[in-house]
Amino acid sequence: MNGIDRTSVVDLSSLNLDDVLAERKAPHFVASDKDGTLGGVFVEGVPVRIVHEGAAVFGGEVDHVDKIRPARTGAARVYAVDCVGWEVLGDRHVVAETYTQVLAGAIVRDLVDKYLATDGVTYTVESVQNGPAVTEAVFNYVKATPCFDTLAERAGFSWWIDGDKVIYFCERATYRAPWDLNDPDLVNDLQLHKSREGYRNRQYIKAGKDVTDSQVESFKGDGVSRTFTVGFPMAHVPAVTVNGVAKIVGIKGIDTDKDWYWNKGDAVLTQDQAAVALAATDTLAITYQGFFDVVILTTDEAAIEGRKVIEGGSGWYESVEDEPYLSSREAAIQSGNAKLRRYAKMPESITFNTWHPGLRAGQILSVNLPEEGLVNKEYLIDQVAFSRIGKRGTQPEYWRYDVKAVSGEALGGWARFFRNMATRGQAFVIRENIREDQVLIYLVQASESWRWAENTTITVNACPIPSAALYPSATLYPC
Repeated sequence: MNGIDRTSVVDLSSLNLDDVLAERKAPHFVASDKDGTLGGVFVEGVPVRIVHEGAAVFGGEVDHVDKIRPARTGAARVYAVDCVGWEVLGDRHVVAETYTQVLAGAIVRDLVDKYLATDGVTYTVESVQNGPAVTEAVFNYVKATPCFDTLAERAGFSWWIDGDKVIYFCERATYRAPWDLNDPDLVNDLQLHKSREGYRNRQYIKAGKDVTDSQVESFKGDGVSRTFTVGFPMAHVPAVTVNGVAKIVGIKGIDTDKDWYWNKGDAVLTQDQAAVALAATDTLAITYQGFFDVVILTTDEAAIEGRKVIEGGSGWYESVEDEPYLSSREAAIQSGNAKLRRYAKMPESITFNTWHPGLRAGQILSVNLPEEGLVNKEYLIDQVAFSRIGKRGTQPEYWRYDVKAVSGEALGGWARFFRNMATRGQAFVIRENIREDQVLIYLVQASESWRWAENTTITVNACPIPSAALYPSATLYPC
């Protein structure tokens, strides 16, 4: 803590350090203040680093402290300490940025430089990989953490900040466990689980708004009306003609002296007040593209048929996801198909415990235990829990690691799945907290200095006035 070894005052059997995929590490431990000198040590914000078997397994800071007064006179005061990983630094900065045609890794580096570097976060060439191209990324005043989350999800990457405040953004397929599970003596209590949790074969995506093909709508005047409503909110500047003659269109509320006015996202076209209202013999033609709400459905027919054979009935397992910032039907279909590729298979997981160190959440673990029916399979480690096991008879104290891992066999292997996500050759679009029809306004504050060089000659002349009420004439004054 703060660079000082405090292991001696910590009850290691109280250490709760669960490493869970896509969740922050939040270790808890209890410390004893036997000599009353630790009052200023266990306080909120103090840096904490946990090293296990020669490797830093956690880096962060104290988040919460309970100071417990002992019930017995003379007993040591106890501190119950909750910590939080350095990823919390991403919660302290609000991002307002836009990017176009940039690699995902370049966006991560830029966000670190602009927002997290002041808190000591760094990166290396190896720690932040480039990843796929991003066609467009718009972060509309959101915390840095969800920015990294979204970039990692779309790229098929993982991200974290290690104990030395180095950020990692790398392909999951390259993050392999340090050892393979091919010896049954390495594990205890191995269990294989299969369930329908999360399973689906029909996926609805409620996305944002897409743009229609070109529409043409015509109206007749009545000598009074100056507003005309089209069928969809307009997405782009419409082309307007009256009796076949093109008219000038401006932005409603901003432009003046135009024939007609429109607004993005508004279905109403308005005529200038100075113009003569259209007569019954006049024909107004509006050519435009409009916004419409996107709701798509993707299905896995083979998976549905498979469920029918086993269960009978429709075989349908449906799920709905809200993704309002997807701004096209193509993006929504891609999202729906991606979810079915992952979830239209019955998930399989294994749990076991081992005393062999090195396993971490997010690693790819190769398993080859033919006697258990597990032949050359790949599992994504979902959770690792650390436990300090006390002495039992002549057995010395040791660390036990309880592991849960999820199979990627149905996806052709987790490594292949994540590698395909990252290298599928399709650039992607990210919109966080902003829709297609909204504009991000970024206030840039700047200061400049000017040097003034000016010479002025002032001549002071006496200007006597005979009296306060005496003037030469009504238009003639002294001086």
